[in-house]
Amino acid sequence: MTLYRQLLIWILVVFFAIITSVFAIQFNTTRDFLREQQSTEIDNTVRTVNLALTPYLQVHDTVSAKSMFNASFDGNRYSKVHLSILDYSDEVVLSYPTQVTDVPSWFQSVIIIDPIIRTSALTNGLIPLANLTVTSSSIYAYQQLWQASLQLIFGFILTFLLGLLLLAFILSKVLKPLKAVQYRARQMSDNQFGPTLTIPNTRELSDVVIALNHMSAQLKVHFDQQAQEADNLRIRAYQDAVSGLANRSYLMAQINSWLTLPSTGGIALLKVDLITDAYAQDGDEAGDHLVQTLSFRMKELINDDYTLARINQSEFMLLAPHITAVELKTMGRSLLLMTSELQNDPLYIAPVQARVGLVMRNHGDTMTTLLAQADNALMQARQQLQEPLALFDVKEQSQASKKVTIGKQQWKALVDEAIANKLFKFNFQKAIDHHQNTLHQEAFVYIQKDSQHYYAAQFLGAIEQLDTSTHMDMHIIDELFNMLKNDTSIDNIAVNITNKSVNDTGFIRWLANKMQSNPQLKERIIFELPEICFIKHSNNVGLLCDIIHQNNFAFGIDNFGHNFSSIGYLNKFRPAYVKLDFAYTHQLENQVKADVLASITRTANNLLITTIATRVEVTSQQEKLAALMVRGFQGYVVDKINSEKNI
Repeated sequence: MTLYRQLLIWILVVFFAIITSVFAIQFNTTRDFLREQQSTEIDNTVRTVNLALTPYLQVHDTVSAKSMFNASFDGNRYSKVHLSILDYSDEVVLSYPTQVTDVPSWFQSVIIIDPIIRTSALTNGLIPLANLTVTSSSIYAYQQLWQASLQLIFGFILTFLLGLLLLAFILSKVLKPLKAVQYRARQMSDNQFGPTLTIPNTRELSDVVIALNHMSAQLKVHFDQQAQEADNLRIRAYQDAVSGLANRSYLMAQINSWLTLPSTGGIALLKVDLITDAYAQDGDEAGDHLVQTLSFRMKELINDDYTLARINQSEFMLLAPHITAVELKTMGRSLLLMTSELQNDPLYIAPVQARVGLVMRNHGDTMTTLLAQADNALMQARQQLQEPLALFDVKEQSQASKKVTIGKQQWKALVDEAIANKLFKFNFQKAIDHHQNTLHQEAFVYIQKDSQHYYAAQFLGAIEQLDTSTHMDMHIIDELFNMLKNDTSIDNIAVNITNKSVNDTGFIRWLANKMQSNPQLKERIIFELPEICFIKHSNNVGLLCDIIHQNNFAFGIDNFGHNFSSIGYLNKFRPAYVKLDFAYTHQLENQVKADVLASITRTANNLLITTIATRVEVTSQQEKLAALMVRGFQGYVVDKINSEKNI
């Protein structure tokens, strides 16, 4: 029970006790007054009748005496009157009804008002003339007491209700600073830090608020420093200090990861002789300035799937999955154009002091063959005086490969057909915690047409470029919602949302209506958002995250750390989990990389955000990750554990 309710209840109890006491005192006072009034009236009546009858009885005028006697008494105040005349042995008896009307019988049985009896002797000097006995009636007293009780009850009820409203209002005002302290304490327990609280006028609360503001500020500084420490370690391990791009180590990890997947795409190797000359002739500062300027421009070309790295003083490499040869060639020309803009050549007649080697990935390529082909393409580009660009693509040399190549429009048509005919199927891969409990199962979609399977990695890049991925996301989410509603035994499902959908206000409205219509699924489905959205489109993704939180659903972040942005945004958006980029979870024998991962996971864990490592292949790798505070695992080792459980 809240302090507000406790105070209100106890104050009302005391208030009620006081009102009850006042009611009891007032009630007893009224009852005693009515009894005293009744006694006084009967005494006055007896004296009056005594004086009125004595003259008649002295002259033995009994007729006049009886007439006077009958006229002297009112039936509302007396129940019985008895006059006994001694000389004539005569008597007069008056009886009146004793039934009380307009008063509940229970009230009469609880409250007893006894009648008053008065006896008086009528005399002539010392000679007795008659005896008079008067018995009062309680009818009037009951009626007056009942009416007084009703007035007291109604008055006290009205006073109690007004007091209740007034107390509730006063307590809400007095305890408002305390509620602010309570809300801030809850925020701090979740490692959330809002603006400084206003210092209240209440002396006791002001000390508490001052202390709480100080602790909140200190904790915020601590978490900011921790996030900055993680960023600094990550920069030293994976980022080139001058350009802000990925370094060679990070690039090699991304290429290794790319080569293990059934993906397409290519790489672009850019050699900038202008930068080499600048370092040699003008010094490090001039060379660094050219590197930074070119890097800033090149970042405009990449999206969440791409990796752009500086691999030595004047060489840059772009890894572009899901890209076609034509698109890669266009990308290479853009790189050359950006380089030419760095040259001091207002007439644009000097040759470009750079060259680009392009390589399309082929089945069976390894890291060694791919880099060797890039070097060969770069040497060929040197011979191209008109345009220093060369593309190495094995598929162009194979007519058979050309026949099976599927273009963007064909992929779009296939996806549209899959949506219309419900050709999308799902594979699920579980993510477990360090106690082998299931966190969720991620849904991987593919299209099954006839005997062919087409996986998302094959067509996702094409349909995103054609802005049709939103319709696919709606269809997939709709299918998963129906699946969960029809089968309550299915574990929690994580579904990926594409970058285009996150930035589509129509999709956000549609998803909001979907969540509002299915509140029973709030703990069974999780939306997985790409990290690039939190960096490049923070306003749109912030709107989507707010709507997800408002409907009590959850979301996670995919490819966390891929874009080398500060991880401080975690405290703002509060995802349920983050899936670490593969570059952070391999080669953990390297102490620097292990320290980077430990720093990232420590920051996330302190914010109560689960860190999940993907592509965990062996148990030893899982154990190393667990030692570095990674709390979730997904990959072959998880599938193996599930298989052993089923056996």
